[in-house]
Amino acid sequence: MSSAKLKKISDILSAVSIGLLLIALLFGFSFVKIGIQNLVAIDNVDIDIENSKDTKIKTEGKLVSVNTQISQVSYTVDGNEYVADLQVYTEEFKPGDTLDVYYSIEDPSDLNAIRVPQLFIAYYEKMGGMMLKIGIIIVGFCCTVGIILLIIARSLKKKIKEA
Repeated sequence: MSSAKLKKISDILSAVSIGLLLIALLFGFSFVKIGIQNLVAIDNVDIDIENSKDTKIKTEGKLVSVNTQISQVSYTVDGNEYVADLQVYTEEFKPGDTLDVYYSIEDPSDLNAIRVPQLFIAYYEKMGGMMLKIGIIIVGFCCTVGIILLIIARSLKKKIKEA
């Protein structure tokens, strides 16, 4: 093969390897970061409940319905039933399951103030684990292939210099 063709192949391999390494850096590590943040958020759910113990009361609630975007939770306070739509999804719980619901002491009807730690912990755990795995796969694949292509490109450049 001519040195011009080898140089062109070497340049293409170098460009592809740099692209793969950038993908690993930008996307792979972003997924890893998001995964870790979600896993750390599990502790934040417990911290939030602990910090709000003076403003929230715990009661038993039921999971009414679940779809891929919203989980509906009902709870009863002083004979009044409330149903909250939470933007969290997990397959761990099914409709009818009993959950801990923390509601505002001042206004039990304030659906934006309720906390359902079991749902959020299950959600953060699943999303964190999934994002972490995706990130590790992206980083591992892109770095491995990128480095291999870079080694091949450098060996081709050595052949060109030797010729």
